[in-house]
Amino acid sequence: MADTHTVVPVEDTAKPGVVAVAVTAQSSKTAEIESITATAAKPTTDTNYTDINCYDEIEIEDMDYDEDEEKYTYPCPCGDRFEITRIELENGEIIAKCPSCSLLLKIVYDPDEFMPDDGEDFELDTAIVVC
Repeated sequence: MADTHTVVPVEDTAKPGVVAVAVTAQSSKTAEIESITATAAKPTTDTNYTDINCYDEIEIEDMDYDEDEEKYTYPCPCGDRFEITRIELENGEIIAKCPSCSLLLKIVYDPDEFMPDDGEDFELDTAIVVC
């Protein structure tokens, strides 16, 4: 079996916008398996929630906000409360979960309102790493 050299762009999830390039030497079968695994495990904010059965859909304005914990909550029929954090909203999450039962709640909000605003312009860094 012949070895191949693969150049793979890899996004650094700890530093959004930072892209590294890994060069690997491996057998073609191993490369194929790793490619399939990497594609299946890649996180995305463009999750398709159309096939998820949610209990209800509400506007973010209808939720209660706890400034200390930086999370939004909404009453769940089980007696607990659905929860979604500000960080989850900044990351594009639209589903609030109840910690006590399996119900899910779809949240309608403007993602632009949850973009981090530090008052400064920023630039995306890029890095190239060759292994």
